[in-house]
Amino acid sequence: MSAQSEHYQGAMPLPEIRTVDDLRTALSRYGFPGDREKFEAELSVAIGASPTNDLEAVAMVVRAYRHRVQIRNSPAVMAALEEARPESSGV
Repeated sequence: MSAQSEHYQGAMPLPEIRTVDDLRTALSRYGFPGDREKFEAELSVAIGASPTNDLEAVAMVVRAYRHRVQIRNSPAVMAALEEARPESSGV
């Protein structure tokens, strides 16, 4: 069994992401391993460091992770990542 078939089995239906909670759910189900935890950490830092009248840093974190879900659901991107991956020895 190839590494690709273990980790990626074709495009999954892209979830609708309208809220931060939608994004959390999508990252848990469709994201790369560790994305949800990294998102929560980066979101917390961005919220804590943002002035109350400027949440652009928070929006940037949300956009970046929404984009990661979209990447994970793109067959072309995933195929390119798999092609770029160095061959594992002994597999």
